[in-house]
Amino acid sequence: MNKPQLKLSKDEIQRTFANGPAAQIPVIISPSQLANLLGKSVKTIYDWISKGRLDGAFRKRGRHIFFWRDRAIEILMNGKDWHDA
Repeated sequence: MNKPQLKLSKDEIQRTFANGPAAQIPVIISPSQLANLLGKSVKTIYDWISKGRLDGAFRKRGRHIFFWRDRAIEILMNGKDWHDA
């Protein structure tokens, strides 16, 4: 029997970034800032973008990509499962 998956609430995400060192992370971040936050490479972030895994968490403006920090975290933590081939 599978355990129910607990969802990370928007309040929990906001509280995480309310105090301490995390409070210094802006609400709008670049791909490199998101990679640093997640402990991943920038190449991984661009790979996830190309696969649609972060749809709804970013906007492209010309050659620039801007992430909404909290939405990216919510999608990564609460989104559908990924199945790599």
